[in-house]
Amino acid sequence: MSGEPGTEDRIPSRPLFEPSPHPRMSAFDLLCFLVSAALVFGGFYVMSLAFTYEEWGFWLFFGGVLLDALGLWMAFGLIPNWRVKRGDRS
Repeated sequence: MSGEPGTEDRIPSRPLFEPSPHPRMSAFDLLCFLVSAALVFGGFYVMSLAFTYEEWGFWLFFGGVLLDALGLWMAFGLIPNWRVKRGDRS
């Protein structure tokens, strides 16, 4: 009881910035994520080229789909598995 009105109803104070329970992303993980994002967006670009070059359209579109699949596999398959194998578990 400090004498100020309403101080009894306040929430107990706690630290303003608490440390995160999750480990930070390593530089290797960030680099792999950027490469996978470049593969996905590059795959979109290659797929769009298929409509410009009609004689190579099928192969360009197929290559773009493969680039997208590789990029998404890296982002959601490889990187999380590497983190688990290293013991990061987040």
